[in-house]
Amino acid sequence: METSLTNFKIEFRESLLAFLWQEWSALGVSGHTRTGDDWLIDPEALLLFSTVVARHDARLFDEILDWLQLNADALNLQRLARLQKEHALGDASVLAAMATQLTHAKAHPKWRTVATRASRPGAGAAARPLFTHLPAPTRADELWLAWGWQRPPVELRGLGQTPRPDQPATFLFKLRALFGLQTRAEIMAWLLAHESGHPADIARATAYFRGSIQAVLNELAASGHVHALRTRREKNFGLRRDEWRFLLTWPEAKDFPRWLPWPVILALFQRIDDLLEHPKLATMSPPVQAIELERALIPAAPVLTPAGLWPAVPSGATGESAVQAHLDRARGLLAKFHRT
Repeated sequence: METSLTNFKIEFRESLLAFLWQEWSALGVSGHTRTGDDWLIDPEALLLFSTVVARHDARLFDEILDWLQLNADALNLQRLARLQKEHALGDASVLAAMATQLTHAKAHPKWRTVATRASRPGAGAAARPLFTHLPAPTRADELWLAWGWQRPPVELRGLGQTPRPDQPATFLFKLRALFGLQTRAEIMAWLLAHESGHPADIARATAYFRGSIQAVLNELAASGHVHALRTRREKNFGLRRDEWRFLLTWPEAKDFPRWLPWPVILALFQRIDDLLEHPKLATMSPPVQAIELERALIPAAPVLTPAGLWPAVPSGATGESAVQAHLDRARGLLAKFHRT
């Protein structure tokens, strides 16, 4: 099974990096933009995920830093913190170093709160390489060293662009430009994707407190364009999509972008990537490998299975067959979003 896992690790990581290039390019990172996807991108979840996985590609990582210099204030820092806490997504010290980089030239001052939430390494702690696929730099960036990360000096090219408003991927940025950075944009994106729903469902999907979601929905309902719908004991909220079709400004637009559970999906990919890095995984017996893979996959099942994104393991699969089934599930899920 060692060869199979090694091959899968290489394949999976290459696909993850290609997926990240695809998503970030759609947001305005300098690269090849591929259009045609029908989902919106969750920028906070994507950034957190990138603090771990984008480090396997130094050019991608620095292009994200470059993009943040222009667009950091379009991200919701409250939501960023909640996603990090609820889904164990990303690396807090890498994110803090990014925040320090952003505020270094006295720009984006509100990002200082991101840095203050993280803990700096203790005195005498050895710096870790930020990019493990590169040799140790002859000269390290002092700002990143202060956070315990060894990397070459940051050199930004200034090629990042603001997210275009005429594609599904950037739909959330369009709504934030209209409704602001608080909960309204996410609520509207979710309702336009689902047409109606309960405040608790919207709160879970958007990573905001239910009370905040309920209060904003009540305010939106006062406009007459969002409607309260009573079903038995519950109060749902909905809208008429036809009233909002003026927002569909991309070519041949037929419907509003899909809302996908990106925090759950990306946290799953991160756990798989972390597990594949475990030095002893390849030497474990197939039954133990299957257990470790299942442990990484289980947290996503309650969300992804009802959404039709996560098939069950074939009954009777054990040992090597169970390992292969788990790898196939991960491969199949990633293939839904990274199309070559």
